[in-house]
Amino acid sequence: MDHNSPIVSCKEVLKDFLNLREELNYVDIRKEYIKADKDLPLKKPLITISKGKLITKDIGFQDYLGEIYNKEANRFIETKGKMLNLYYDLHIWNGTSPKLGGEKEIERIQEKIKIIVEFESNALEEHGITFFSFEEGTTTGDPFDKDLFHCRCTIGLQVLWKKEFKYEVMDEIESHGEIEEG
Repeated sequence: MDHNSPIVSCKEVLKDFLNLREELNYVDIRKEYIKADKDLPLKKPLITISKGKLITKDIGFQDYLGEIYNKEANRFIETKGKMLNLYYDLHIWNGTSPKLGGEKEIERIQEKIKIIVEFESNALEEHGITFFSFEEGTTTGDPFDKDLFHCRCTIGLQVLWKKEFKYEVMDEIESHGEIEEG
């Protein structure tokens, strides 16, 4: 994970994770919002992930996580961090045609994502990400396109954001004179 931009980084990890899910292999999943001129009419259901909201939680005293000494580099690395709750909107789109499943297919996709969040909360543990919430949305007909259904859900992720500070270690201390006792 890129700790300089956790919202963008976690969004990319989430997209890749959902793309690899066997339960969703028939769904197109993208980071960008639907583009009417390019994407419509839909050939298969589509999930778009829109920008997230971030809520930070303090950790420990002044967010201090500790320090480690790196022998090869001869430096101490101090780490500070915050626990981040990230919320992304998942927009599920589908056509009205019976071939695509219409509104019912959106409900099935929501159910599959809900199961992933509830039963596989640590599925992204190697990235330091934990799923903690999924809020289902209501499927409606898109007001701008009468052949399109749309549903907006919210997914919540928790991640530890870290920042490292590196300090050089002095090898020798030079004497600059004697201390006289008075």
